[in-house]
Amino acid sequence: MRQGAFPFLSPYASFGEPLAGNPNFGTFFPDMLAFLVLPLPSAFGLRFALAAVLAYAGARRWARAEGASRAAAEVAAAAFALSGVYVSTWRFFNSGLALALAPWVMAAAARIGARAPGDARPLRRAMAELALVSGLEILAGEPVIALMTFGLAGLRALMAPAGRGRALLAAGLALTLGAGIAAPQIASTVQVYATSTRSLAPFPYLLASNTSLTPARLLEQVAPFPFGRPDLTGEAGFTGHAHYDNHAPYLWTLHVGWVVLALLLLGASPRDRGQRWWWALLIIAALLSFGRFLPGAKAIHPTVSLGGRMRFPVKWWYVVALALVPLVARAATRWEGGVAPSRAARWRMGLIAMVGAAVLAVVVRPSGIAALAAVASVAGVLLLIARPPRAEGLAWLVAITLALSDVPLWRTLVDVPPDAPPRFAGGRLYERAAAEPHPKPNAPDWPPAEAETRAIFRRAPRELWALTGALGGMPYAFDGDPDGIYFEGDRVVGKSIDTLPWAERAPALRAAGVGYVVAPAALPPPFTPMAVLGPASGVTLHRLEGAAPSVRVATRLFTAVSFEDVVPRLLRPDFDLRTDAVVMASAPTHGVPLPASSEVIEETPTRLRVRIVAPADALVVWSRTYFKAWRARVDGQATDVQVADGHLVGVAVPAGAHEIEIRWSSSPLIAGALVSLAALTIVGLLLRR
Repeated sequence: MRQGAFPFLSPYASFGEPLAGNPNFGTFFPDMLAFLVLPLPSAFGLRFALAAVLAYAGARRWARAEGASRAAAEVAAAAFALSGVYVSTWRFFNSGLALALAPWVMAAAARIGARAPGDARPLRRAMAELALVSGLEILAGEPVIALMTFGLAGLRALMAPAGRGRALLAAGLALTLGAGIAAPQIASTVQVYATSTRSLAPFPYLLASNTSLTPARLLEQVAPFPFGRPDLTGEAGFTGHAHYDNHAPYLWTLHVGWVVLALLLLGASPRDRGQRWWWALLIIAALLSFGRFLPGAKAIHPTVSLGGRMRFPVKWWYVVALALVPLVARAATRWEGGVAPSRAARWRMGLIAMVGAAVLAVVVRPSGIAALAAVASVAGVLLLIARPPRAEGLAWLVAITLALSDVPLWRTLVDVPPDAPPRFAGGRLYERAAAEPHPKPNAPDWPPAEAETRAIFRRAPRELWALTGALGGMPYAFDGDPDGIYFEGDRVVGKSIDTLPWAERAPALRAAGVGYVVAPAALPPPFTPMAVLGPASGVTLHRLEGAAPSVRVATRLFTAVSFEDVVPRLLRPDFDLRTDAVVMASAPTHGVPLPASSEVIEETPTRLRVRIVAPADALVVWSRTYFKAWRARVDGQATDVQVADGHLVGVAVPAGAHEIEIRWSSSPLIAGALVSLAALTIVGLLLRR
């Protein structure tokens, strides 16, 4: 944007991956403007600082909207913003902000429910508030959290004591306005979604139900990180892969805090009309988090996963964390009002605390800061039973015990950003040696020595140059985890190359413009070792000569019926990068390999102008990922864009001299901006006195 171009895509990531069209980047969220004026580390860190403030303030606002006192709202806000569920979302750029905004959406929905039968003016203001925060929720960039939150907002409207139909209608209109405010993001996503992996290759049941909550993970409610700390490697680090679908956890901890649970057991009233909905919702969400371990899970999979478009059943704990806000607020209000728990409730709580302490000592056995957090939590529960503090002190008790439990998360997440690696000329970087901070115990790459995982997560060692190269403008090829709005052909071609022995990958890598390779060890020719990036691991940087240029002209076209057929065509002995390309068609190979010339006039991330002279009909291949958003003109006349080499942009041209222009269509963005302006105008009218 500093160079005067809109960030439709990043040219450095896997031949050009969508930025504006991928909601996970949050390109349209207002805090992105900070990247224009602040240094990169400050702008990046601002996102997480903003999320922390919004989570606390939003939960407090929601509790107040539900009728909680100021002090009780502070308790609920601390319980949400410092819960292990929420702090764990900081692992992702988009999730933490999206979950932080969810209580704001719920607060506005609660205000609509409270005002539905009354005066129209406060109802209009509540609708305007819901429209604004729901628009921001979409722009935050986590569609799963947004969908969950909007579903909860609809349920909250149904909880209105009177005028439920009017409340539901008002909430629906406000959410529609929110979608209008976020129209630029929605339009940009729709523009690239049709050819993405999420659209063309939905997750099968086993993959969609991955990271299901195993019963053993309930030990996290006794103490966070019962299977090892996320901030350490080796024996002291995470080693509970058997309880996490045989890989490192997607969410580090689901710990909600002993004091919070004790407060609910001592002060909650599930039979109360205002709490029944939230208790039912909490139980349903907790059950759905068990995923494939839930009886009948396969039958409900198509519905819960939206036809395989969503996965991670453990994300239902986001709903659990949200449902706790009104429940904790109600319990704290009863506490503040002097409604003392019965002697039986205290005995039950004491018994549960003793059992939990026994499990803690015998099964979990925490050490270091985890042991200190556990001791503080047990002491906090005993204090609740023996000498109940006032509501203000209760908020501090919740905050301190949870903050101690979160220390390993802070140590993992908070750090300085990595330095930008050097930029190499002569091709893209292909990396298949990414370090795993939490490999399985006794695996070949398992580090028995204790070390800090943030050395990998946040400082990005030299082995991860392919992932941090964009900081220095160094492009890489084939994203190792194209889980999002990426072209399906790019994923399939990359996976096909990954299955080959290293010596056989070279022709396909050259066709993709790869000039450098990072591998777990030194590779045989034609790869030439340049430097050992990881002396301990043996990760080595290699040079691969003969990479295809950014623009080439092919006069002979090999055909492939499916994306899986592309790499075998690239590996044929008679395939010549200088004259050949692969197209998606059922016709036989056609054309004659003849040399052609090209002159690049202008090349930006989203625009190419090139002059070519072809001795026969040809295909101009540009090293950008294919999407339907590309538009092309040959000598000023519009023409179709097709898939070249299974994943790149191709434009057919007749024989002779021509000027070709390829650009990314901005029409959806412009239309979305107009819709957003109209929605904001309506919101402004709702706010008028």
